[in-house]
This record gives sequence, C-alpha cells and structure tokens, in this order.
Amino acid sequence: MTTLVEVARRAGVSKSTVSNVIQGRVAVAADTRERVEQAIRATGYRPNAIARSLRNRTSHSIGMIVPDLANPFHAALSVAVERAAKQHGYATLVAHTDCSPDIEDEVSRALFERRVDGVVIAGLSTGSEVPVSLLDNGIPVVLTSFGGPKDKRLGSVDHDDMAAMEAVIAHLYGLGHRRLAFVAQDYAEQSGERRRLGFDAALKRRRLKPVSRHDATAILAHNDLLALDLIDEIERSGRRVPQDVSVTGHDDIPLAAHSRIRLTTVRSDAQSMGQRAVELMMKAVRAGGHVGHREVHTNKLVIRQSTGAAPT
Repeated sequence: MTTLVEVARRAGVSKSTVSNVIQGRVAVAADTRERVEQAIRATGYRPNAIARSLRNRTSHSIGMIVPDLANPFHAALSVAVERAAKQHGYATLVAHTDCSPDIEDEVSRALFERRVDGVVIAGLSTGSEVPVSLLDNGIPVVLTSFGGPKDKRLGSVDHDDMAAMEAVIAHLYGLGHRRLAFVAQDYAEQSGERRRLGFDAALKRRRLKPVSRHDATAILAHNDLLALDLIDEIERSGRRVPQDVSVTGHDDIPLAAHSRIRLTTVRSDAQSMGQRAVELMMKAVRAGGHVGHREVHTNKLVIRQSTGAAPT
C-alpha cells in the first residue's frame, strides 16, 4: 500500500505539503499542487479514512440502523439514504438489527467507534435508548418512520400512523366490517406498537372491540409482507380474499400492486423519506450541531382488490 512518504518523495516535497494538498486547508503553489496530484495519481495513493477523520473530526460517513433489511420498505429506505448521502460525498454504513436490543447496542457502539458524522434510524425495539446514547456522544440522529423519544435534539421524518389506521378502519367499516383484527410483527418494534394503538383507538371510536384473526372478517397487518403471508394462509385454508376475509397491509411495497395480489395498503414513500432524512442530517453536520427538527407526513390509503364487502 502506497504511503504519504512515497508520494512526497515522488513529488519532491515534504509530507506536510502532500497533506496540505489533500486536506485543502493551506494554500499551496499551483505548480507544487500539480506535482503532488500527479504523484498521487501515479502511485494510486488513497488517504486513510480513519486517520483523516481523526485530524479533521469528520469521517464523511453516516450510519443507518435498520430493523429488518428483508422488508422491501426498509431496503428501499436504506438505498434512498445511501444515494442521497453519496450526493453529499458521504458513505453509508448500514446495520441490520432484527430489533434486538443487544444488537442495537452493539451497532451504536460500533458506529461511534467509527466516528460516523450522523446516524439515520429506521426502527428500534420498544423502549430503546440508542438515540439518546448517540446524541449524548455528540452524534446527530434522524429517525425515519417512527417518532422515538421526546428529545429536542432529535431529528424525525415521521408518518402519522394513527391517522393511517383511522383511514383503514373507516374504509373497512364502510364496507360493513364489524369484526376486525390486527396482526403484529413477531418482534417488538416501536412503530408496530403505535399502529396497534391506532387500530384500537379507531375501533373504540366506533364502539367496537378487536377480535382474533380467526374470527375476523377483516384483518389489518402491520406491514405488506405480513399481509401477503396472511393472504397465502387464508387461501390455503380454503377461504377467499376478499369474499370471505378482507386483508390490508402497510407500506405499499412494489409487490403489493401485483395483478395477482392487488393489496389494499397504506403508502409510505421510502424514497422521499430517505432523501429528507439526509437533508436534515447534512444541515446539522455542516452546522456542527444536532438536527432538532421533527416533521410528520400523512400517508395515502391505496384501495385495491384485497378488501371487499363484509360477508353476510
């Protein structure tokens, strides 16, 4: 591996001059700069990112914590963050946690040790202290698709799960459904709890109580992947969707619009959410502070063929 000393020797300058050219902090004569840049190209020298981050107090990288990369929504969100960060000259380190508190703690420590300039978080286990821990260590944090703790230093690009659940229940109620069930994920994620609470509140406003999935005429799934599994399970049992049971999802992943599925769902725009999260992050990084800004977006209910009139 080429070293700074080799570049300096080839260009006929000191190590400090090479360093000044790379960092761009000190004026260097044009002819000298040209010799150094030619030497860098000739030797293929690449400055050590970690060493540079120690000097400049920036690593030009951000972290991305994701609870489930197998979920197409989280995958799309991660890609959106990575692409937006790249436009600002930043690399993105993506970590998958399975919503495990232990893994979340390990990931947050690893990101801190790698001196990332900020962290975007797409989901955490219920009650996680990771955002506050990162903030306390001077790392800006932006939450996407969930609200998190009420810390004024946090940034958040959120969607209104309560309003989304109200829209879904209103749609199903209008179709005559009175026996409704909510199916959660098999792990405790903060957004999952919020959607369940929104479901319960929407039923209560209509003086209804939730029923088990086996007794329901309509089932609301926490996300589209769960909804697809439910449709498969229902149809394997000999029942039909939506003639016997209506099913809804959440996120509107590409597969939801497939002609053989046509899932009624709530659309979450992973692309714009990821871009906005990076915008807020870069603004905070440039200012040398925390994000301290929250915004909530309303998601659209997309009605397709997986919901229909309640069976008589």
